[in-house]
Amino acid sequence: MSTAPHLTPREPAGAAPAHRPELDDAPPLLGSWRNIYILVLGIFVLFVALFWALTGAYA
Repeated sequence: MSTAPHLTPREPAGAAPAHRPELDDAPPLLGSWRNIYILVLGIFVLFVALFWALTGAYA
């Protein structure tokens, strides 16, 4: 089997992926990914409410 020079070789099917400890670190903002997701969802809800209110006011 030949591979193109620009492609990286794949891991064998039964091999476990290499452990990357930097992926286990907490995010630098808000302390956990859960808190970041809650913040993003809250901002989304805020924007939806704002645009709903603006649409009602100028309709």
